[in-house]
Amino acid sequence: MNIFERNAKKVVVAGVLSASTSAIFIRLINASSIAVGFYRLTYALPFFTLAVIFWHKKELLSITRRQLMGCILAGLFLSAHFFTWFTSIENTTVASAVVICSTHPIIILAITALVLREKTNLKAVAGVLIALLGAAIITGGDYSFSGNAIYGDIMAFLGAIFLALYFLAGRRLRKNINATVYVFLVFSVSWVVFTIGMFATKTPFTGYSSMDYGYLFAMAIVCQIGAHAVFNWCLGHVTPLYISTIENGEAIFASAMAVIFFGEIPTLWQLVGGIITICGLLYYNYHEAKLE
Repeated sequence: MNIFERNAKKVVVAGVLSASTSAIFIRLINASSIAVGFYRLTYALPFFTLAVIFWHKKELLSITRRQLMGCILAGLFLSAHFFTWFTSIENTTVASAVVICSTHPIIILAITALVLREKTNLKAVAGVLIALLGAAIITGGDYSFSGNAIYGDIMAFLGAIFLALYFLAGRRLRKNINATVYVFLVFSVSWVVFTIGMFATKTPFTGYSSMDYGYLFAMAIVCQIGAHAVFNWCLGHVTPLYISTIENGEAIFASAMAVIFFGEIPTLWQLVGGIITICGLLYYNYHEAKLE
């Protein structure tokens, strides 16, 4: 066991710090959600392609058909998460988007309990209900503020659903597939989806400012490699529940960055709802962890 494997939980925290910059980059980039997703993956994918070619070709060739289908499914979920998440940031506040999207442990609980029939407890469910109350408070406050905001909130919740499905799809796969190979396959599928989306929507591939290209490259390095790739690697060493719960810190960090960069001060509804949501998720994780 190397130093990274021994400190997998700390690596997750570092990944959350990187992920917190995503909303800031999206606001700074003057491009559509599809273009942002396409370039984010276009800039990040070559790093993993080279790594697979030079160091993990044997592991790639040993992938079974069932594992490949699982990676394709995970890639589709990741694509859907990116699109809904980017769209939410364009329509609602950073605070609302990140807090609502952080409710993905709720979906993980629902799927693991109702579909996979895994054991849970009533106190964990209570935490989920508290988190849902907080998300409802945020959405209700945004409804009175802006029509676009409520649409952004809905897209953020859809982003939470797809993120939960993405984590669950990778949970078992990552225990049997090399981390670099898994990330390469999942990102490749997602890149293909966004490429098709670019052609289907006739979104221009060029014509963006040099500043936008710079932000897109930085976003790929910091968020795609420093966050999502890290989370994929960690799935083989910690539970998806731990990752999804620690990710709640993204709401705090991203909201603070939004205040610094855009002067976007959360409303009273967002503050109250955000605090309730995060407390509910932490309560949920505390009691759910007793079953692990």
